[in-house]
Amino acid sequence: MAFPGVSINVDNGNLQSEISVIDGVPALVATANTVGLIGAVTAVYSLPDAISKGFTLAAEPFIYGLLNVYYTELGGSQLLYVMGVAETVTMTDVVTSTNASGLVKLLNAQTSVNLVAVARKPVAGYAAGAAFLDTDVSAAVTASKTLCQARQAKNMPIRIFIEGRVVNENTANVYSPNTATNGFASVVLGGTTANGSAAVTLALARAVKYSAHVKIGSGQNGALSVSSIYVGTKSIDLRTDMETLHDAGFITFHKRPGIAGYFFGRDNMCSTDDFNILVHGRVIDKAQRIAAIATTPYIEDYMRINADGTINENDADYMETLVKTAILSKMSGQISDVNVAIDTTQNIVTNSTLNIRVSVLPLGYLTWINITLGLTTQTV
Repeated sequence: MAFPGVSINVDNGNLQSEISVIDGVPALVATANTVGLIGAVTAVYSLPDAISKGFTLAAEPFIYGLLNVYYTELGGSQLLYVMGVAETVTMTDVVTSTNASGLVKLLNAQTSVNLVAVARKPVAGYAAGAAFLDTDVSAAVTASKTLCQARQAKNMPIRIFIEGRVVNENTANVYSPNTATNGFASVVLGGTTANGSAAVTLALARAVKYSAHVKIGSGQNGALSVSSIYVGTKSIDLRTDMETLHDAGFITFHKRPGIAGYFFGRDNMCSTDDFNILVHGRVIDKAQRIAAIATTPYIEDYMRINADGTINENDADYMETLVKTAILSKMSGQISDVNVAIDTTQNIVTNSTLNIRVSVLPLGYLTWINITLGLTTQTV
């Protein structure tokens, strides 16, 4: 038994069926030094505003650097929620669903947040392991799934960018994010400074800057605002394994022939299912919120039942049209189509539960373009 409410089960394994976004309400959780900023959720609107609220280069060099990258890429003022955590707090701690002092605290305070970047500057002497990546990275991907599933169950879904901290850059990577079965999270690999950090706020800014259906690596939006990208201490221009790392499922960077600057590659998430790319997750998240908002006013309302126990077709049609119109009106241009169906044979008299099937047809994306090129003796 539970309170009356709307419950939405996000289906998977349907060839990318559902897509929807509540476009970009961002948050950052990262290591802080100032006692007053640790555990506090601070709303900032620009880098100068963040500085005025204590995130200065002198006092908070790590978060300042993340904010500088974020607002430089964003190219304007916009709301960002920032929460500092102590240097002893791991990224895994932050995203653990039972940690009331972690990301849960921020999400409970700001329920509209749907995109989160998590980064860490470890305490001196921290044992990060002998692998290519800090062991905290894969642990955070695993831990975040429970939290994200809980938010989805409350119709407040989120997607998370986790910092891919490099600790042993000359060791071959053995972690493949795309095998982690967590389409809510991604691992960003590559940063703007040569210290093993990753530019999670660069990915966050690109996601926030454009609508949910737009890939962070879209060529139509030009190169990123940064001049250098490093994996560990080495520029990615000098690494020979960047494509291998990309194919392992990291969100990472590359250059494109004939165009100056760096671009994100595929917006990889930590899964191989319908939500293996960020845009699919963001679109379905938006559709979920819209569907919940559209149907919530009808909680504890009634539907007419025919003599044979089926749902009145006019009432079913009304609810189908209500949901479909809401999604299409809020997501015009972000999806190809949507279908809403109610099985009129379901028994709502006994169980008071109405099941609605929403199938969203996504846009297609040109991740790879193959051109057949050759000489010819004629063009007609």
